[in-house]
Amino acid sequence: MKYSITKILFWFFGLTVGSVLLVYAVLAGFLWWGDLYDKPAAVKVDPVYERSLEPHTVELINDGLVSLKRRIELIDQAKSSIELEFFIYELDLAAQLITQKLIAAAHRGVAVKILVDFAAPVFKLGPSYAKTLREHGIEVRYYNTSSIFRFVSSQHRSHRKLLLVDGSSAITGGRNIGNDYFNLSPHYNFLDSDILIRGSLVKAIQSSFFVYWTSEFATDPSNVDSSESVFDENFFKFDASADVLSKIDEATRLVDQRRREHTCNDIVFVTDYSGIPSYNRQVFRRLVEFLGEAKEEILGESPYFILRPDGMNLLRDMADRGIRQTFLTNSLASTDAYYTVSAMTFTLKGLAENKIDVRLYDGRPPSAPVLISPVTAGRWGVHAKRAVVDRKHVVIGTYNVDPRSANLNSELMVICRNQPELAAEMISDINGRLQSSKRLFEEDKAPLSVLISGASDHQKLFFMLALPLANLFDILL
Repeated sequence: MKYSITKILFWFFGLTVGSVLLVYAVLAGFLWWGDLYDKPAAVKVDPVYERSLEPHTVELINDGLVSLKRRIELIDQAKSSIELEFFIYELDLAAQLITQKLIAAAHRGVAVKILVDFAAPVFKLGPSYAKTLREHGIEVRYYNTSSIFRFVSSQHRSHRKLLLVDGSSAITGGRNIGNDYFNLSPHYNFLDSDILIRGSLVKAIQSSFFVYWTSEFATDPSNVDSSESVFDENFFKFDASADVLSKIDEATRLVDQRRREHTCNDIVFVTDYSGIPSYNRQVFRRLVEFLGEAKEEILGESPYFILRPDGMNLLRDMADRGIRQTFLTNSLASTDAYYTVSAMTFTLKGLAENKIDVRLYDGRPPSAPVLISPVTAGRWGVHAKRAVVDRKHVVIGTYNVDPRSANLNSELMVICRNQPELAAEMISDINGRLQSSKRLFEEDKAPLSVLISGASDHQKLFFMLALPLANLFDILL
């Protein structure tokens, strides 16, 4: 009997490990195949890279509530068209406010389109909601409705985030549509950053939206089987919006008085092609080129900091050239994605060897968040995707420093060169967040202990359980 139980356990363990390795091999093989075959045509018309030397007005938006207000202002000002594209579109207060404004715009004749990624873990805006929006004159499409049972194809997601108005104004950056991106969650909020752009480049950004809107990955919700267990019609009957908007105006008044707009005379927009193969990953390539221009220092921020070998080589090359590198990311205590911290542990040696100054946000609320009430969440985490090079060039967008953004997702970014005032504003904001961070590499502390310090017991437990899979499947993180 003892031998039989041992044998059963042996076979169970073997089958489990074998299944995991098989899935990994299938995914890795598909990515290799995608690189080898089905190459794009020599000439592409998709707006992947656009550079303008014309003057553009840009505003850096660092506070969540201010970012929500800017979106509402743009929607209210729209005269002909509004396009939204997001990875996440929640069904909470922030989404209600945005949706009400979109419906009002559609009723006054503005053409409104919403493209939402269909990622199963975060998808909320189901077909019943899309149907109601269509009744109000708003078109909705879903990006990549592949079933989770189609493991490989479902891994490709559009992580792009855009609000476009009249082809002349655009907001992009790290924020999705949800309370935790706009200082409205009582449980956990993101420290993020957006940029508002006005100028001719917005036409290229708008063109990229329609590349995705008309792509083979975009699906009409009426062609998707509805699995919604509940449809809350009250989502469209929010009666307290006027009161909430008044509170937002009051809370953001002081920030608006200090509102700063800059002129960027050298601005670039980059986006990926849709689809998994790595030749589609234009953002990663252009980001490498941009960072390669650094001569003295780089200050960056990303919610995750998981480097592929080529990414580590880039940092090593810059370190060898004497470039100071400081990157702010999340500790285990400040993130809701514990598995990414698990994956980061396998890069600690390389980061230490190259003397990369990694700072870990400790999860505290910011010193002066803009709120509509005195109550705020007790835990905050970094979510911005941005960097400053040589104190005069800035980049901001949707690209996380992780293999998923490099390998699988569609991303976008905006680069503004030779704008020291804008760079100084971004540096000041990042430095404020650095005040609530700790150095990953301390002389008297093990990096792993610093990485997980301050986290709860259950966070540490999940972190430990995720370590084996995070190492094997880091390509998906």
